[in-house]
Amino acid sequence: MLFITRSKLANWDKKITRLLRESKFYSENKNKDIYDLKISDVYLDEPWISGIKEFIDIVWREKAYQPFFLKYSLSKQDLIDFYILMTIATMPNPIFKTGRGKLTHTLVGSAMYQEVKKQLTTCMTSLGYFDNKQEQERYGHRYASDVMSFASALKFAHENAYGKITLEEALLF
Repeated sequence: MLFITRSKLANWDKKITRLLRESKFYSENKNKDIYDLKISDVYLDEPWISGIKEFIDIVWREKAYQPFFLKYSLSKQDLIDFYILMTIATMPNPIFKTGRGKLTHTLVGSAMYQEVKKQLTTCMTSLGYFDNKQEQERYGHRYASDVMSFASALKFAHENAYGKITLEEALLF
């Protein structure tokens, strides 16, 4: 049931938000952006990464998402990498508002799983659009350019619609 899955994902999104804010990665990189970071800057043994893995485990088991993973031959590790790449692409605040309320926010890496037709489809159909070998090498994934461009565009659209929010502000509520 997609409704139950979305609810679980929303809970994990809030946990990952807190864990990311408390992470060594964030404290060392909160003043950096996509041009200063690469995937090797991420400490893969941190709790926020474990949270992402739990999040992706839920995504992986959801039948509604399976056709996308099959169509694009994606592995669970690809989805974990996508989440991390989306975080890097939108640093220093990999979060955006999803509405006008104070508690309506999500991490960019979590967002596409809440709107299958609108966001997940858009992201998945963009895979392979860019063939930027330099970015693929820098960020360590064949779809780095595609995923990071999608993340930036998604965040930009939400900030234009609802305003900006920082990771610190999100945790005040």
